[in-house]
Amino acid sequence: MITYFEMTPEGQLVEGTSEKSADWIHFEAPTKHEMHHFAKKYHLPAVLFEVAQDINEVARYETFTTDTGEVLTHICLLVPVKTHDSEDHAEYITRPFSLIISGQTLLTVGHQQSELIDEILTLEGLDGQIETVALKSVSAIYQRYLAALAVVAQQIEQLEENVHVSTRNRLLYALKSLKKSVVYLDLGLKSNQQIIPQIKASPLFERVSGHTDLLYRIDLQFAKSDKAITTYRELLAQLSDLLSDIISNRLNNIMKTLTSLSIILTVPTTLGGFWGMNVPVPLAESKLGFLVLLGLSLAISLCVGWWLKKKDYF
Repeated sequence: MITYFEMTPEGQLVEGTSEKSADWIHFEAPTKHEMHHFAKKYHLPAVLFEVAQDINEVARYETFTTDTGEVLTHICLLVPVKTHDSEDHAEYITRPFSLIISGQTLLTVGHQQSELIDEILTLEGLDGQIETVALKSVSAIYQRYLAALAVVAQQIEQLEENVHVSTRNRLLYALKSLKKSVVYLDLGLKSNQQIIPQIKASPLFERVSGHTDLLYRIDLQFAKSDKAITTYRELLAQLSDLLSDIISNRLNNIMKTLTSLSIILTVPTTLGGFWGMNVPVPLAESKLGFLVLLGLSLAISLCVGWWLKKKDYF
C-alpha cells in the first residue's frame, strides 16, 4: 500500500492524493511492481525497498549516488511492533523501517508500521524541510521504545501480583513473552544506536533547526531505554527464580503430604498383615476381633496423623 503526504505552509503533514505533490511517500509492505516502479523513478537500488521487509535486517546508514549524480541517504532503523503469542500474551518484536531521502522527497518503507506513521503525522516543530521530518522520525522511533518498555513494566508488575494465584502454565507463558520482548527491544535499541554517530556526523541534518538539541534528546531517550531494559532484565531473572522456588515448594509440599498419607496408611496394613498370618494370634477366636483390630488401627493412625501434623508434614 502506498500513501502520499504533503507538507503544508504551516509545517504540518497531511495525507495527499497525488504522487506529484507529495513530499513524503510511505510504502507499507509494497508489492514487487510498486518497488520496481519507484526504484526506477527515483533511480534507487531495488534492495532499499527489500531491506524493510527482511525481519533479520540490522540498523544501517548509507549513501548512494544515482545515475543522475544525485546523492541519496538511506537510514534503516529497527522499530518495536506489538504482537501476541499463541496464548494471547502481548509481546514485542522489532521490524526494520527505512527512510530514504531523495532531494526534497522522503520515502519510507515498512511493515506493520501504521502506528509509527500516525505518530510522525503528529510531529510538531517542522520547518518545511524533509530532513527535519526524517530526524524527528528517528526520535519518534526511540520514543516508541520507551512506550514499549512502559508496557513491559506494567506486565511485570501484573505478573508479580499474580505470581501466587495464577496457574503455573499461564505464568510460564507470560514470563516467556516478557523475556522475548526484552531481548528484541534490547537488541533493536543497541543496533539502532550503532548508526547514531553517523547521523550526527552527516551534513544532511546540519540544516535542521535545533538539530543539536534533537540529537541530545535521542541520546537521552536511548539512555532511559537502556537503563529500563537492564532493570527489567534483572526483575525478570528474579521473577524466574521466584517462580522456580514456588514450583519447587509446591512440589515439596505435595511430596510431604503424599509421604504422610503413605505412613498413615501403613499402620492398618501392618496390623492387618500381622493378624492375617496363618498362625494363632490374639483375638483369633473372638467375634469382636475384627472390630477391635479396626479400632486399634484407627486409633494408631489418628495418633500418627496428629504427630505428623504437629511436625508440619501436612
